[in-house]
Amino acid sequence: MSRPDKLLIDQELFDKLLPLASSSARGRTNHNFHELLEPYQRFLNVLTKDTYVQAHRHKNPPKPETFLVLKGELGFILFEEDGTVRDKHILSSDGPIYGIDILPGVYHTLVCLTETCICFEGKSGPYDPTTDKEFAAWAPAENSEGKTQYLNFLRSLF
Repeated sequence: MSRPDKLLIDQELFDKLLPLASSSARGRTNHNFHELLEPYQRFLNVLTKDTYVQAHRHKNPPKPETFLVLKGELGFILFEEDGTVRDKHILSSDGPIYGIDILPGVYHTLVCLTETCICFEGKSGPYDPTTDKEFAAWAPAENSEGKTQYLNFLRSLF
């Protein structure tokens, strides 16, 4: 694929992506800057307040992951193997914590704390949907009835 030698991450791009996230059944959208086979995945994750992200990890193959909040605020949660909350942080474009970098194999999720939130994510590639994520068995699946109650619990941590 041919692309320009630069892509600006600006308000114009945000204005294009926010309606896509709002109209999505999942309440979020990604905007990839990378090709799927590239060794470094770079993308914007545009979230709305009601989106639910099932806790997961990137263990096999091991992939570290970095999140930076560019606009809005989110709660970022790390878990023990059994689903016990290990750590939680508020990441905000206003600081004082703007992002987080996590090692491979750490269960994590996030909750959008503002009406919308835009974060930049980077992780090792290439992207393979069959191995990219290992979902936590103790967290409700994205299409399950229990997800709303669990999302409310996660939000209550903040």
